[in-house]
Amino acid sequence: MKWYKRLFWKIFASIWVVSLLVLVGTVVMIGLVTERDRFKEVITAKAEGYAELMVERYERRGFQSLRLPKRPPKDEFRFDRQPDEEHRHRHLKSHGPRDMWLNIAERVRITDLELDQGVVSGAALACSEDDKVSFNLSSHSGRQYRVDMDLSWKRSPVAHMVNTILSVQMILILFVSGLGALLVSWIIVRPLNRLREHTQAIYSGELDRRTDEKLRKRGDELGELARDFDRMADYVQQTINSHQRLMQDVSHELRAPLARLQAAAGLAEQKLGENDKVVSRIVRECQRLDLLIGEILSLSRLEQEEVAGQTVWLAELMQDLIDDARFAHPNRTFNFVRQSDCSIDLNSKLLERALNNILGNACKHTAEDVEVDLILERKEHCIIVVRDHGAGVEEALLSQICDPFFRGSSQSEGYGLGLSIAVRAVERLGGELKLRNHPEGGLEVSILLPCSERN
Repeated sequence: MKWYKRLFWKIFASIWVVSLLVLVGTVVMIGLVTERDRFKEVITAKAEGYAELMVERYERRGFQSLRLPKRPPKDEFRFDRQPDEEHRHRHLKSHGPRDMWLNIAERVRITDLELDQGVVSGAALACSEDDKVSFNLSSHSGRQYRVDMDLSWKRSPVAHMVNTILSVQMILILFVSGLGALLVSWIIVRPLNRLREHTQAIYSGELDRRTDEKLRKRGDELGELARDFDRMADYVQQTINSHQRLMQDVSHELRAPLARLQAAAGLAEQKLGENDKVVSRIVRECQRLDLLIGEILSLSRLEQEEVAGQTVWLAELMQDLIDDARFAHPNRTFNFVRQSDCSIDLNSKLLERALNNILGNACKHTAEDVEVDLILERKEHCIIVVRDHGAGVEEALLSQICDPFFRGSSQSEGYGLGLSIAVRAVERLGGELKLRNHPEGGLEVSILLPCSERN
């Protein structure tokens, strides 16, 4: 599973992103309103002081309009400018348009009401009537002036949001919210991971596995889930054990009448002769029934087999199995490719049973002239590959042919238990069995087993 698909990171991202959006949205909206109000208060206070200063200068110069300095040219910082000229332009720049909090000269227009002329000459205010605020100002001499202020808000919301997010307070708040999201994710995901471990243990055959006491004693929904899980595990264990006992008991009970039937068939064969068709039919059906009972017992006894075993080198084990297969099928070709040897610390009898069933299926369901390849290699696991060069299996049946008693459309002999026994034996060994149709034809069975530490 990829890391970004894990529940832990999904919960963490959801909580943290929601916290981020709510926090940023709240701070930005409140910040915009607060800063707008503060902006108006500051501009109004500065405008009053600026207006009083300009009116005082205006009256001192004999009611002559004051002129604002021109904006500095674009080539203000040319390297060929003389020092005195540089000083003059720097002085002009200080009175030019700067930050929105400081460009009072461009936000205020003062009009002498008696002479109906501007105290400060310059362009008219470039704002709407809604953003313009006016008030009257009386000088020390008693003259009346009208002051018009431009209170238009020119701050970019995006710039304000970026500045807010990058502030130290916001970073600390986001850090704390991230820690909270991590804590919540850990509280939820950690017990779920423990439950998943118990589920995997039951799937691998540890039917007596139950959740730990600490998890069962929780008083929340996760505790309820753990207790329900234990009840389900008890039911599954009882059902599987009952099923296994039933198969064993039925198989054993069938052995006795089958033995009597075989004895009766033998007596009938002595009286009627070996060439009698009815007697031959009875003997053949008794042999099939005996084979079926043996396979059922093998499948039911797999759960009782010990998994641990001595160290076994797979190359030698597979060579012995191939020799046996060649003896049983002298007309068939078996190709053994050993790319690298590998050893396991497991019960070799279980592996032999699995490989014998796989080889038996390959020989049973293909013609005698079809070759069978066996490959042994070692990567992260010990890998055994058995491939026949036959027609393969329908893709729709690949996921079903390992089910007990499933034979598909095959009319050959067998009861559909060979691959079921192989799969269960490999799973008991802690491995995995995979099936696929080889691109060049034929069915390919791959067995992955944990390597021995001595490799």
